[in-house]
Amino acid sequence: MNARFYCRRFQERCDDILVDLKWMACAAAAAGLLLIAGTPGSAQVMMSDHGHTPGISVYGNGEMVAKPNLVEISLRATAAAELTADAIVKYRDTKRRTLEAFEKLNLGKLDVQELGVSLTDQTSAEQMQNMWRGMGNVTNGKTKVEISSALQLRLSGIRDLSAEQVMETVGKLLDTAKDSGASIGPTAAEMNMAWRYGQQANSTLVRFILTDLNQMREEAYQNAVNDARTRAERLAKLNGVKLGGVLGVQEISVSGDDQQTTTTPWGQVIPSGKSKNREPEVSSEQFTEIPFHVKLQVRFAIEPGEAKTARN
Repeated sequence: MNARFYCRRFQERCDDILVDLKWMACAAAAAGLLLIAGTPGSAQVMMSDHGHTPGISVYGNGEMVAKPNLVEISLRATAAAELTADAIVKYRDTKRRTLEAFEKLNLGKLDVQELGVSLTDQTSAEQMQNMWRGMGNVTNGKTKVEISSALQLRLSGIRDLSAEQVMETVGKLLDTAKDSGASIGPTAAEMNMAWRYGQQANSTLVRFILTDLNQMREEAYQNAVNDARTRAERLAKLNGVKLGGVLGVQEISVSGDDQQTTTTPWGQVIPSGKSKNREPEVSSEQFTEIPFHVKLQVRFAIEPGEAKTARN
């Protein structure tokens, strides 16, 4: 008696669960259809008023280009020793040689900044690399302390130089860095991380940067606004309505606004560590014209078109 009662109750409960799952599946499908239908395209025309002011929503694009005005090179002054005191002495000597070497170049527009210093266990990093390569935990039992500082070289005033002159200057900077004992490019640990995650290590040595963006930004915004109005006028004409005033504007993307993140050599996006107070800038791996792009979403009001009268 009790067994049959509990079996019946269990069956009823299972039926209720199946009904709930069917309702949830239907609701999810309906939500998916609404999401697809509501995805904005390059333009939207709202001809009816469902609690919102009818209007036309369009995207406007504006772009300006200019050659970079400075080149940036990232270096590392690194030293390692079993004793921390010895590592500090070696690190100071490497850093001093590097800075003195760049001073001897007598480049008045060259700026060298130290971005930060780190202390790591070099032996642990080597052990991890060996493990990833299937070599096991190979070590001589002695640990080393590694001190490394990130140095950033920025040479301005390159916009009016030819490509050959820029390459000669960059080559001189890179050779000077190598001769002084500084390291360039991704570290061995970064290369192994890229290999571990199946990524192509970023081997870029220099970046060409455009920093004087004020005039370009204003012109790019104006071009984006003009482009949006042109698109809206076309849609209004095709739909037989008049274009009204602007109801709203939203920035979709602006070049230089993504400086707070950077991509590691193994493809991971992390905070860039740059100061939030630094002026926006755009960069390229090539010495060529760099685009500054603005994309806006603009919504215009619409008014009824003129009524057409039939000819007698």
